[in-house]
Amino acid sequence: MKKLISYSVKLSFLFAFFMVMQGCAAKSPVPEANTQNLSKEQQASYETKNPKLSNLVGKNYVKGIVTALNRESSSQTWNYVIEGVDTTNGKLPYVNFNNKTVLANEGDLVHASFDGNKLTQMLVIKEGYFKGGKRQEVVPIPKKSNLGEKTATKRDKAHQILAVPQEESIRLN
Repeated sequence: MKKLISYSVKLSFLFAFFMVMQGCAAKSPVPEANTQNLSKEQQASYETKNPKLSNLVGKNYVKGIVTALNRESSSQTWNYVIEGVDTTNGKLPYVNFNNKTVLANEGDLVHASFDGNKLTQMLVIKEGYFKGGKRQEVVPIPKKSNLGEKTATKRDKAHQILAVPQEESIRLN
């Protein structure tokens, strides 16, 4: 009986030793997700299906085009994707964030400011700036000038020509 107990104790120690060594075995590293091999179309569709929110810290700004505006029914928020067109002075080239209200539509040129991940202000610079895959350039409207409408020979109160005074007199009472 004593031999049987000692044999079972030795066997349990041996079993525990093998279990500990199994935990120490070298494991192969988990491969990281690599999107470099995907084509641009596949990568774009991957981003729209699984939008990754931007992780912003501090005060940030972006000036760009709203490329995607989607409603997330689970969280009752709107998901914005803004592609930056101006990256001077530390502006961001890309932002993906959520907001509770619709502030701009797809294709609008906007300027947005963030404090951390919270949107503080969004200004619409030009509505419908990016339509049909083409940018709608801002064309300044020429002002109508009054000079072009009137002829140079016509004299009126607006275009009076006054001569230099020939004589001057002062009366004292």
